Amino acid sequence: MELQIYTAQIGKYKGPDAYDVSVKSGDINFAPTWDIVQAWKAGEINWDTYTQRYRELMLNSYKRNQRAWHDILEKGVLTLLCYCRADEDKHCHRYLLADFLVKLGEKNGVNVINEGERPLPVKEVAADTRSGKAKVTSFHFFEKNDADEEI
Repeated sequence: MELQIYTAQIGKYKGPDAYDVSVKSGDINFAPTWDIVQAWKAGEINWDTYTQRYRELMLNSYKRNQRAWHDILEKGVLTLLCYCRADEDKHCHRYLLADFLVKLGEKNGVNVINEGERPLPVKEVAADTRSGKAKVTSFHFFEKNDADEEI
């Protein structure tokens, strides 16, 4: 069995495998608490402390509801969503959760591939000759390497 995990910001990706894990509107089995999020945003805790608290929260979540965790492993493709912007420093719980799921997969014989942030659609714009305005004609998804190969 295999699971491909992506991450994305809510509103940037709306595919069928989108899975909200935000504290505001997501699955409480995988969301941080408001206390943890607010302490991080206010600068009251550093990233190491955030990570430790979120990890403890997820360990307790797993103990309480193993079925939810194992159901995730069976999805095939999954995009973890929350409201944080994509962050090169990976300061968002969705990145931590993806790593936790990789480790859980290893323990349960599931090959979990952390694909990272979902590529955003690239808009193709064409000029509308009647109105003189540009209009979006289509969207395409490109991986970073796809664009490099065309150059």
